[in-house]
Amino acid sequence: MIHLTLIIVDFLTGLLVAGAWALASAGGAIAALLGGGVLGVSLFRKWRRRN
Repeated sequence: MIHLTLIIVDFLTGLLVAGAWALASAGGAIAALLGGGVLGVSLFRKWRRRN
């Protein structure tokens, strides 16, 4: 019985860790997209102002 509870706890912990990792990587991807977008807009504005 102890082994079963350990397996369940291990499984739940693994799910939590995987969920947190997925959220972190998705957050990183969103931040990278936003950062790239802001950088692109500022560069585009500089380029337009120069021409």
